[in-house]
Order: sequence, then structure tokens, then C-alpha cells
Amino acid sequence: MAVYRGVVLIYLFIWLSAVCGNSNDLVLERSQIFKTLNGSSIDLSVHLDLGLLEHVVAGGGGGGNGNDNALTTPAPSLESIIRAEISGDWERSRFVLQLVNQTRTIQLKQAIYRALWQELRQSKQIYNPVKILEFYEQLEQQSQVPKGLLEEVYGIFLERGAELLSTPFYTNSQTANFPLVNALLLRLSFNTLDMLRDILAILYEIVLALNPPLSVANRLSNYSANILQLSFANLQLLDRPELQQDPPARLSVQRNLRELLEQPEFERNVETSVRQELYEQLPLDERTLYTAQKICLRNVTDDNAYIYECPQTYLICSNPQDAKKAAFYVQRGHNANGTLQFAFYSSYWRNRYIFREPTTTTSDYNSTTGISKNVYSRNAVYWWQVRHLEEGVALYDAGTSSAVLCGGNPLHRDGEEHHVYTRRAADFNLYRRECVWRVENCTEAT
Repeated sequence: MAVYRGVVLIYLFIWLSAVCGNSNDLVLERSQIFKTLNGSSIDLSVHLDLGLLEHVVAGGGGGGNGNDNALTTPAPSLESIIRAEISGDWERSRFVLQLVNQTRTIQLKQAIYRALWQELRQSKQIYNPVKILEFYEQLEQQSQVPKGLLEEVYGIFLERGAELLSTPFYTNSQTANFPLVNALLLRLSFNTLDMLRDILAILYEIVLALNPPLSVANRLSNYSANILQLSFANLQLLDRPELQQDPPARLSVQRNLRELLEQPEFERNVETSVRQELYEQLPLDERTLYTAQKICLRNVTDDNAYIYECPQTYLICSNPQDAKKAAFYVQRGHNANGTLQFAFYSSYWRNRYIFREPTTTTSDYNSTTGISKNVYSRNAVYWWQVRHLEEGVALYDAGTSSAVLCGGNPLHRDGEEHHVYTRRAADFNLYRRECVWRVENCTEAT
């Protein structure tokens, strides 16, 4: 008789679903059903675990001896009960999970978890990784969920997520819109980077098997992910063995990373560990510019030609190494167009910057030498644009990009003062060696 009552109550569960719909009363009514199923009138340890579960979870019919044979209609499977409850609306699964906590048997809980998972797999929602992720996180909040089930759901989520994220790699357009991809990336922004790492590992296996590494590196910019996700994705791609033997692809990823770190929100929105990992991928001079507390600038024409104040004037010279005088703090900012710019102020002469006196006409440059000795030590901020070269960096005035900082030519010295000077930016290639600087770490200078 106990098994008979249990099966009848399950049929009542379905009937209440049809009558009550999604209302809060339904949750209450179902709660009463589960209380009844778990109540003292049925010996759960015997009948529900061994009887009802054996029949309902296994899909068997009613049975037993004596009056139990009065039940002649086969009992529905637990999967069919769940399907009837959800009725094509996966959002109703939340109500089922609310009721699971009111059951007292592990077997019934776990059977319902598995039945819900099977229902999701048979629905169209299984192709939406966001829905799978939501279900996975709901299971994580439940008690006594089988570890194997969690791993299975997570694995399918990773596969579906990687398949979806591979879509932008099959178009050359940087303006194409991928709403489902954007929705997944937005959803992932609320999770840890470990989850993104797991998806990217599968994603890169897929796309690198079908596309050359350079193409994959170039098309990472097709994503509308946030700056942290894009930084992380580029770094993970750079670690792939396919890129270790493909210098053009590595350079493409480095360009991606440079574009990201030059954005105004980079330091604010990218966590410290990712920023540090990104800096490590940059050439030495560039890395030092971002990571050193203090830097020195040395002209490549001479191993002993460091920028700091001239001995007798407020002009800037290239002088013999003096760790204290040559050390500068680096100040970063962005102009109105969002372009990254740098200012260098002395740690020895406090608040004095490497300052270029603006030129107003081309006549400000010497007609014979093509230079202008207009670089001073001033207590006013002056912004420079840093361009990264294979042999170092070049410093252009950030305001107009019309002048480049140069030095090291003996012809432009004045006694002991080896002046630094500017040339027209258009003349850079003619005097390249004079206009390239190495960035050295002078943090230890006191």
C-alpha cells in the first residue's frame, strides 16, 4: 500500500503542475507533496528508497503484494515527470530545484538532478552555453550533487562555449556582430578567469587546427570582450606551442597586447597578475618603462650618454652615467583622443620634467644642422609619445608628433655640455641612430 500511495502522490505532483502553473502557491503545494512523500506515513528508508525509487527512477510499474496490485497503470518515469513539469519552459527547472532540498533521501535528490540534466540535454537550450552555465551554477548551490554529474555538465559547457566562441574566427570582418558570443563573454565576466582559461584551451585547439596562427592572432580583435578578457586571451594564445615557432604570429599578439595596455582603462580594469604577465611579454625597453619605479634614458650612440640636466645650464644634456641625477620617474596619461603619453620627471631635481620648448615655425630648426636645442629641465609637465623600435624607443612630442628627441652627435656639443636636441619627425630615418634611446631600470638609485 505504501508504494501505491507514493505513486499516486507523484501523479498528484503532475496534476498540481497543470493546475497551479508557475505561481508561488505551486511551490508551496509541491513542498507539501514532498513533505508527504517524506512523511512518517511512508517509511522512506524502505519504501521510497527501495520501492518508489526502484519503480519510478528505474521506470518500472506499480507492483508488490496484496493491495499493492490494485495499481494497474504503469508508473511514469522520473524523466517523464520532470518533462511534464517543465513543459518546454526550461526556466521552470528552478522550481524543481527548490523542491529538491525538501527531500530527505540522497537517491531521490540525485535522481532528480540527473533527470533535469537529461531534460536540458534534450532541449534546444543545450546549444546555449549560458543556459548550461546557469544550470551548472545552480547545481553547485545544491547539496549532495554527484561529482561526476558536475564534471559532465561543466565539460559540456566548455565544449559548447568553445564552439560558440570560435565563430568570429571564420570572418575577416571586424564589424560583424555576434549577439550570442557577446552574451557569453558578458556572462563570463562575472566568473573567475579559470573558467575562461578552460574554454580558451578548447577554443584554441579548434581554431588552430583549421587556421594558421597568424590568422588566429589577427582575428582576436574581432571580439567585443572586455579588456581583461582580451588581455587574458592574447596571453593564453601566446603560450600555445603553435606560436612558439611562428614569429609573425607572436609579433601580432604583441601588437594586440600593446594596443590593450595603451587603453585608458587598462590599469583600472585589468587585475595586477594579468598586467604583470602582459608586461613580461614586451621587449625589455618597453617592459622597463611600465614596471620600473625609476628609469634612465641612454642614447644608443654611446654607452655612457644619459639624459639629465647640463652642468651649467637648464638645458638637457647626454651626460656620463650618474645613477642619482639620471633617474626619472615615469608618469603616464592619455590625451583627449585616448592616446597614451609619458612624462619624465627627475627624482634628483624634484618636479623638474624633460621639457621641450615648442617651436612655432620651421625656422626654429637650424638651417644647417636641422636641429633645435630646445629641450630643458622645467617644473612643468611635458608629454612625450613613446614609439617602440627593435633597438630601443623613440620619443616624439605628444602634442603634434612633429618633433623627435635626439642626441649623441659630437657636432652639436658646446664644450662640456653635450646638448640633447630635437629634429623634425620627418627626418627621423635620416638620423635614426641619434634619435633612439634605451630604457634602463634605475629603481635602485637613491
